[in-house]
Amino acid sequence: MLSQSDAADGLKKVIEGRIRALSNIHSLFAQTRWIGADLSTIAAQELAPYTGNSLTRIQIDGPPVFLTPDAAQAVAIILHELATNAAKYGALSAANGRVHLKWSHNPGGELHLDWKETGGPKALEPTRKGFGSRVIAEMVAGRSGKAKFDWCVEGLVCEVTLKA
Repeated sequence: MLSQSDAADGLKKVIEGRIRALSNIHSLFAQTRWIGADLSTIAAQELAPYTGNSLTRIQIDGPPVFLTPDAAQAVAIILHELATNAAKYGALSAANGRVHLKWSHNPGGELHLDWKETGGPKALEPTRKGFGSRVIAEMVAGRSGKAKFDWCVEGLVCEVTLKA
């Protein structure tokens, strides 16, 4: 059981992580004079802390996509939440765990993100919706999108579609 101080420290780390994700994206905006950010740069920045010594632990694939500030912030927070969850409970909590992130962007402005975890513990559907899941749902809804979570034996698969 967690003491109040353990819970407070945990909450502090969660909040610091989200602030760091927003700070990182704002640094990218400053480089482009606040017109947006490149998706591959956002993905690399959010997933960099989890690569460890392995160049194959994180795989990022997708065409060049430049996102507006609103879309870029939403994607950065979504990726932050997925990575944090993978580090706590999923593929990134295991030495041989892997994450594959790929995306596509259609001419109508829809961005499709596919997150797939392998090599970690068996993914179990949560019995309740955590704060991170609610944050992802809000980010996706705010961009007129949808998110689908599939807790597979091999690991979590998450598909996100949103207006970019």
